[in-house]
Amino acid sequence: MRYQSILQRIEDEKKDEIISAKLYRYTGLVQAIDYFSQKLVFEQIIDAAFDFINELLLVDSSAIFVYENDGYYIKKVKGIAKKIGKIPVTTELGNLAAFNGNILYEREKIIKFFDPEIIDALAVNAAVPLIIEGNLYGFILFYNKSIGEDDFIISEALMRLINNALENFSRYEKLARVNSELDEKIFNLFAINQSSKILLSELRMDVLYSISVDVFSELTRSKITGFVLFDEKSEKFVLKSYKDVFYKTKDAHINLELSKSAGIDQNKVIIDLGKAEDREYLNGLFDGASAQLEQLEAKYAVLILKQSQLLGLVTLSETVTGGEYSSGIFELIESLASSTYTALSNAMHFGLVNEQKALIQKKLDKLISLNSLTKNISSSIRMETLLETCTKTLQISFNTSKGAFCLYKKETNEFEIASTINLDNCSKKVITPNKKWKRIFEGDTVFAMGQQNLAGYVGESLAAEIGEAQGVLLIPVYIDMMDIEILGLMAVFKYDDIQLDNEENMLILETIAGSIAPVLNNLLMMQLQQRFMLPNYIEIFKSDLKEEIKQAIEYNLDLTVVQIIDEEGSLFKSSEIIDSLKESFSKLYPFSSNNIFIIENIDDRELEERIEKYTKGKKLFIRKMKLGTDFKSFAEFFNLYR
Repeated sequence: MRYQSILQRIEDEKKDEIISAKLYRYTGLVQAIDYFSQKLVFEQIIDAAFDFINELLLVDSSAIFVYENDGYYIKKVKGIAKKIGKIPVTTELGNLAAFNGNILYEREKIIKFFDPEIIDALAVNAAVPLIIEGNLYGFILFYNKSIGEDDFIISEALMRLINNALENFSRYEKLARVNSELDEKIFNLFAINQSSKILLSELRMDVLYSISVDVFSELTRSKITGFVLFDEKSEKFVLKSYKDVFYKTKDAHINLELSKSAGIDQNKVIIDLGKAEDREYLNGLFDGASAQLEQLEAKYAVLILKQSQLLGLVTLSETVTGGEYSSGIFELIESLASSTYTALSNAMHFGLVNEQKALIQKKLDKLISLNSLTKNISSSIRMETLLETCTKTLQISFNTSKGAFCLYKKETNEFEIASTINLDNCSKKVITPNKKWKRIFEGDTVFAMGQQNLAGYVGESLAAEIGEAQGVLLIPVYIDMMDIEILGLMAVFKYDDIQLDNEENMLILETIAGSIAPVLNNLLMMQLQQRFMLPNYIEIFKSDLKEEIKQAIEYNLDLTVVQIIDEEGSLFKSSEIIDSLKESFSKLYPFSSNNIFIIENIDDRELEERIEKYTKGKKLFIRKMKLGTDFKSFAEFFNLYR
């Protein structure tokens, strides 16, 4: 009875040990559940998985392998002497997660997926796959000499916990990555919005170049950012602006010409110069472009294009941090390129509109000037006023820097320079027309470009006086009645800022010439008539003398009347002598071509000096009659001639 009691006690103790072992393992499983329910990183999960498998399954030896790049590398090992650093990726291993996904306990099942030599070398009899969303990320191989029903339960539960933890980690990583990308997109959208506002609000091209470079440089963190745009003057793509964060690039010149046979791919905005096919594409657009862009250390070229129209490109070098450009940055760059295209197009169109507006305003100013000139021409009653008005308007309103107005002398067949523009030394000189002037006498405008043609029209001497010129432009002023009657011409030798053969100015000058012609003709006719319709100087003399005698007696003034007679009878036919005497004597009365009277209030000596000055060398009869000596009243003066 005592023996049976001892056996019973041993049996109870064994049962207690089994219960204790089970309680320990299930307590460990609860701890595993608690641990793997936390937020863990991949390395923490792998380490804990290896430790819990070893502890709860009471394994004799084990090893854990994790996938990296091209194979499964051993991370931790227990009780295995054989060192195997890497298990290569095979199709069978790839199928483990898809077709099994459970713990493998038997050798026959294990070698379906693993190389038998490796399994034998490691002396393992179980494999726990580590699976993340259907992909095998690793596995734990172990050896347990006595696998019981509890081991199956514990191992299955552990595998589920480990794989759930791995999947939670993977999903959290994806979520964190998505959140990061979302934050980046939000920032990029904000950056695009703000940058677009700045770009679209600027209409000055030079300022826009600088802003665009700054925007691309700041948002991409590129060390060197270049801005290459189409230049209308050279019809090439040139470097308009660039920014070097570290100020190493002292000078850069980029001059690209778009190939006529270039095929622009609208979907290829960002060109990676590190790729041979992208470099080939860029060099296909611009011959030798990749070599020229090396000045800016370009890694990427961002094309600014829309609907196959290429405005230019932006170059980006490596980043300031040395990191790679992310996909989000490339999306940002594409959007910025689109905004930049719109801003540049707006600025160009605005500039074009302003140019057209300025051109229209300029044309309007010319029409206003032409209208004013026409009014002034029509109201001119003196030849000098007409000529001065014409030349001043040509100079101020029509950009004439060298020119002249000439009057035609039919009797001598010469053009006399009557009024000039910046050619004072040519005033009063004459131009003798030659055979080149034939069209002028037919009423046609003539022009010849080039300094060398000037002398052919005006002569060597006058050409030298005129000096630097664009050529010669001659606009005839004529009346077309029965025949063309030339009255004069407008000559232009040089314009400011425009060419001599400018059609618009030529048309305006022809209009002016047409307006001048009838007025000039009338003035010439009036001059001709004045020669035959002289004033009645005898009556004027009588009236003035009566008043002068009255004032001289009243204020006790000297008064002398001088009579000058040309005995040859032709002296006063010369207008020059009459004009000279008029300059010296304000009260001069030409009774006839050989008889004039002068009234003066100066002493005899000064009077004689003045008369001698202008009549020296001429055979004249001069009679001086003094008030108070030769006559005492108006009536007595006329008694001297009875």
